[in-house]
Amino acid sequence: MNLTTATTMGELRRLIAEADDCAGTHTLWIDTGGEVHLSTDDSAADDSVRLRFTPFQPGAGMVGPLAAHDDGLIGKMYFSILHHWLHAGDAPPGTLDAELDDFEREGGWHVAAGTVAGVEMMNLAARDRGGRCRARTH
Repeated sequence: MNLTTATTMGELRRLIAEADDCAGTHTLWIDTGGEVHLSTDDSAADDSVRLRFTPFQPGAGMVGPLAAHDDGLIGKMYFSILHHWLHAGDAPPGTLDAELDDFEREGGWHVAAGTVAGVEMMNLAARDRGGRCRARTH
């Protein structure tokens, strides 16, 4: 998924579906060329990072096949990614850290109690997945 060309929610859905929610902390990040990445390693800390989102904790239900089928979650992620990428062009060079915004496609930005600069942040707390990520035994 590259943000410098036409992109779709389906591309984000495939990226999210490929991840294992139990494999560790996942970081969604965008490199300086507009390519969107989802990684569990330290690649989100190298010099090519332009925009880095708050990491998703293991078992939070933010990545993996179940998350990819959650239309609300994918829509919120997609529009938040686009929003931050568009505004990254106005920011000074270097890595920008961001939160995924809770944004409704039709209704615009939410303004509610507990918001940061008038933008409500997505709830990144673990979503109930029935204890899917238990300690692995060898």
